[in-house]
Amino acid sequence: MCLIASMIKESEKIIILKTAITLRKMLSKNKSYSSKTDGNSDVVNSYDKIAANSNSELTKATVNSAFSGKKRSTMATIVLIIESMGYLMKDFSEIYDKLSEKEISKFRDEVMKK
Repeated sequence: MCLIASMIKESEKIIILKTAITLRKMLSKNKSYSSKTDGNSDVVNSYDKIAANSNSELTKATVNSAFSGKKRSTMATIVLIIESMGYLMKDFSEIYDKLSEKEISKFRDEVMKK
Protein backbone atom coordinates (compact mmCIF):
# COMPACT_ATOMS: atom_id res chain seq x y z
CA MET A 1 0.00 0.00 0.00
CA CYS A 2 2.84 2.44 0.79
CA LEU A 3 4.42 1.82 -2.59
CA ILE A 4 1.23 2.88 -4.37
CA ALA A 5 0.96 6.04 -2.25
CA SER A 6 4.55 7.02 -3.02
CA MET A 7 4.02 6.36 -6.73
CA ILE A 8 0.99 8.63 -6.73
CA LYS A 9 2.95 11.32 -4.98
CA GLU A 10 5.78 11.03 -7.50
CA SER A 11 3.43 11.21 -10.47
CA GLU A 12 1.77 14.27 -8.96
CA LYS A 13 5.16 15.93 -8.47
CA ILE A 14 5.94 15.36 -12.13
CA ILE A 15 2.64 16.97 -13.15
CA ILE A 16 3.39 19.99 -10.94
CA LEU A 17 6.88 20.31 -12.45
CA LYS A 18 5.64 19.92 -16.03
CA THR A 19 2.95 22.53 -15.42
CA ALA A 20 5.50 25.01 -14.06
CA ILE A 21 7.91 24.38 -16.94
CA THR A 22 5.13 24.86 -19.48
CA LEU A 23 3.92 28.09 -17.89
CA ARG A 24 7.48 29.41 -17.81
CA LYS A 25 7.97 28.62 -21.50
CA MET A 26 4.75 30.43 -22.37
CA LEU A 27 5.75 33.48 -20.33
CA SER A 28 9.20 33.41 -21.91
CA LYS A 29 7.63 33.54 -25.37
CA ASN A 30 5.64 36.59 -24.30
CA LYS A 31 8.76 38.25 -22.88
CA SER A 32 10.65 37.61 -26.12
CA TYR A 33 7.84 39.06 -28.19
CA SER A 34 7.56 42.06 -25.87
CA SER A 35 11.28 42.81 -26.14
CA LYS A 36 11.03 42.78 -29.95
CA THR A 37 8.31 45.44 -29.81
CA ASP A 38 10.32 47.69 -27.46
CA GLY A 39 7.67 47.25 -24.78
CA ASN A 40 5.06 49.04 -26.92
CA SER A 41 2.65 46.12 -26.85
CA ASP A 42 0.04 44.96 -24.38
CA VAL A 43 1.66 41.54 -24.10
CA VAL A 44 1.32 40.01 -20.65
CA ASN A 45 4.95 39.39 -19.71
CA SER A 46 5.14 39.34 -15.90
CA TYR A 47 3.48 37.79 -12.86
CA ASP A 48 1.96 41.17 -12.00
CA LYS A 49 0.43 41.53 -15.47
CA ILE A 50 -0.90 37.97 -15.37
CA ALA A 51 -2.70 38.67 -12.08
CA ALA A 52 -4.02 42.04 -13.30
CA ASN A 53 -5.16 40.65 -16.65
CA SER A 54 -6.95 37.62 -15.19
CA ASN A 55 -10.27 39.40 -14.55
CA SER A 56 -10.46 37.53 -11.26
CA GLU A 57 -9.05 37.69 -7.77
CA LEU A 58 -5.87 35.95 -8.86
CA THR A 59 -2.93 37.34 -6.87
CA LYS A 60 0.72 37.65 -7.81
CA ALA A 61 1.51 35.17 -5.00
CA THR A 62 -0.85 32.59 -6.52
CA VAL A 63 0.72 33.13 -9.94
CA ASN A 64 4.20 32.83 -8.45
CA SER A 65 3.22 29.57 -6.76
CA ALA A 66 2.01 28.05 -10.05
CA PHE A 67 5.29 28.96 -11.74
CA SER A 68 7.45 27.69 -8.86
CA GLY A 69 6.93 23.97 -9.37
CA LYS A 70 6.74 23.44 -5.63
CA LYS A 71 3.02 23.48 -4.93
CA ARG A 72 -0.21 22.24 -6.46
CA SER A 73 -2.40 24.72 -8.32
CA THR A 74 -6.06 24.30 -9.10
CA MET A 75 -7.12 23.76 -12.69
CA ALA A 76 -9.05 27.03 -12.51
CA THR A 77 -5.85 28.87 -11.56
CA ILE A 78 -3.90 27.28 -14.41
CA VAL A 79 -6.61 28.16 -16.95
CA LEU A 80 -6.80 31.75 -15.67
CA ILE A 81 -3.03 32.12 -16.00
CA ILE A 82 -2.95 30.62 -19.49
CA GLU A 83 -5.80 32.80 -20.73
CA SER A 84 -4.33 35.90 -19.05
CA MET A 85 -1.17 35.42 -21.09
CA GLY A 86 -3.27 35.28 -24.27
CA TYR A 87 -2.97 31.55 -24.88
CA LEU A 88 -5.43 28.70 -25.28
CA MET A 89 -5.39 25.39 -23.41
CA LYS A 90 -4.39 23.82 -26.73
CA ASP A 91 -1.19 25.90 -26.68
CA PHE A 92 -0.47 24.75 -23.14
CA SER A 93 -1.02 21.08 -23.98
CA GLU A 94 1.23 21.21 -27.04
CA ILE A 95 4.15 22.45 -24.95
CA TYR A 96 3.33 20.20 -21.97
CA ASP A 97 3.20 17.04 -24.09
CA LYS A 98 6.57 17.74 -25.73
CA LEU A 99 8.53 18.10 -22.48
CA SER A 100 11.39 15.64 -22.18
CA GLU A 101 12.49 13.70 -19.11
CA LYS A 102 15.75 15.64 -19.30
CA GLU A 103 13.94 19.01 -19.08
CA ILE A 104 11.87 17.79 -16.14
CA SER A 105 14.91 16.41 -14.32
CA LYS A 106 16.91 19.60 -14.88
CA PHE A 107 14.06 21.78 -13.64
CA ARG A 108 13.52 19.51 -10.62
CA ASP A 109 17.20 19.91 -9.70
CA GLU A 110 16.90 23.71 -9.99
CA VAL A 111 13.75 23.77 -7.83
CA MET A 112 15.39 21.61 -5.16
CA LYS A 113 18.34 24.03 -4.92
CA LYS A 114 16.06 26.89 -3.91
